[in-house]
Amino acid sequence: MKASPVSRFNRADRTWAASMVVLALGSAGCDRFKKEAPPEFKTEVAVLTNIVQSVSANGGIAPTRQVQVGSQISGTITELKVDFNSRVQEGDVLAKIDPAIYERASARADADLSNAKAGLALAEFNFKRSKELYASKLISETEYQQADVSLLQAAAVVKTREAALESAKVDLDRTTIYAPISGVVVTRSVDAGQTVAASFSTPTLFLIAQDLTRMQIELAVSEADIGNVAEKQRVEFNVDAFANRKFDGTVRQVRFAPTTNQNVVTYTTVVDVDNRSMRLRPGMTATATIITSEKTNIVRIPASATRFAPPSAVTVLPATNQVSTNDIVRPSMPGMEGMPTPPWVAEGRRPTEEERKKFDESLTPEQRQQFQAMRERMRSMMAAGGGGGGGGMGGLGGGGSPRPRQAEGPTLKTIYTLLPGAEGAAPQLQAVNVKIGLTDGSSAEVIEGLQPGAVVVTGLRTTAAAAAAPAANPFGGPFGGGPRR
Repeated sequence: MKASPVSRFNRADRTWAASMVVLALGSAGCDRFKKEAPPEFKTEVAVLTNIVQSVSANGGIAPTRQVQVGSQISGTITELKVDFNSRVQEGDVLAKIDPAIYERASARADADLSNAKAGLALAEFNFKRSKELYASKLISETEYQQADVSLLQAAAVVKTREAALESAKVDLDRTTIYAPISGVVVTRSVDAGQTVAASFSTPTLFLIAQDLTRMQIELAVSEADIGNVAEKQRVEFNVDAFANRKFDGTVRQVRFAPTTNQNVVTYTTVVDVDNRSMRLRPGMTATATIITSEKTNIVRIPASATRFAPPSAVTVLPATNQVSTNDIVRPSMPGMEGMPTPPWVAEGRRPTEEERKKFDESLTPEQRQQFQAMRERMRSMMAAGGGGGGGGMGGLGGGGSPRPRQAEGPTLKTIYTLLPGAEGAAPQLQAVNVKIGLTDGSSAEVIEGLQPGAVVVTGLRTTAAAAAAPAANPFGGPFGGGPRR
């Protein structure tokens, strides 16, 4: 019986599908025998160099001392003796106000004083005469006492008129504005012919900077950095006017008063600046770096090397070197106040089951309960998507750990060096115990445990999982890609 065209087509289709399955199985079989590509590590060489720890802040440049010169009286400016940038000495005349009104007031006060003195003389004469008449029994005691009181009143009027005259003279003297300090006129706010009104407040006429060769910067340092700032620390800064030039200064004062702006708390730090070159001007904005700590000729490695944790598939040789631990500061852990710090947390490595068990047995029942509660809390955070760091950051075991707080002193860390091996062979890492000191965020100082020139591992270039991932099947289905539709 002759096969129909449809039957021939179905057989051809089945033959094609079977061939594709065989090819896919063969490809999968070949991939199974392929050797996994070893992971590649990012490395850097430990170098002998300098390291600086610093705090950045911004602030305005101002004279060390500046005085606002105002007027306590009202009137019209008749003369101006100085202008912007004028250099003045203490006591120099800056300006004059029309004195006519105050001269008349002083003359009137002088006349009132003369009148009061004449009244005092008449009161003294009456009192003397009354005293004689009272002694001769010619007037009563009441009349005598009235003469005595009149004399006292006349004397008081004289004192009042004297005070009024002194006040009028002071106002007259104030029509001449003098320089209170020696320095440079930074601001002039009035012109000749302008009327000054001092009825409710003292208007500012001039701003005098005492010495522009000595300036200061008031830096706004955030509350997160203020703990590292102290007096006499060195400061480097630049200004927009001289973008390629660095200026130096010294911290003179760290103020306790906080300043809050949009929930951001800052503290004012005053920096003294030598401005003998006169390049810096009041009002310039300075971008400053406060050098909180600085060391020279130290072994420096990338800070990422202290945080690196090797993958489980890599062979790691245990550390054989020892470092002194007398001055090691153990980082405190949130939730573990009053408890000993696990050794693997201080060393920044993964714990073994034996270490966990030994640490658990060393705790008191109360500490063990606190330790278990903290671990359960961390498991809950991990399950909620807000977990802590992994074992590489000193895991406590059982699902993550909190990040240790920054220790104020040397800490013990475990870093890894790359061992040379045969080409194509799986890499091996050597664990090294080191004592870490100063860090600037990107680099760390190695106090002990590592020599310059050592090659340290800072991270992975390609992970083992990505190297071993099978290629997608272009035909789809169960051998890769999306399902057939």
